Amino acid sequence: MLDRIIGVCTAERLSALLVYVVGAIVGSYAAKGMSPVQWGGSAMAVIGAILVAVIVRTWPAKKAEAAKAESR
Repeated sequence: MLDRIIGVCTAERLSALLVYVVGAIVGSYAAKGMSPVQWGGSAMAVIGAILVAVIVRTWPAKKAEAAKAESR
């Protein structure tokens, strides 16, 4: 039980760290100057990192609700 809680907390923290790191890297390259293609790629990287963070935070709740519904 404790392993699941620690695993979820760790996943949430790591996904938040991923968003922060990707944003920092993109910001550093943006300050140096980027072409439009690089801007597009960096936007996709930031959107992907945010998507990972959202999935990590919402996925376990949906699985738990489905398990409760099946047990009834």
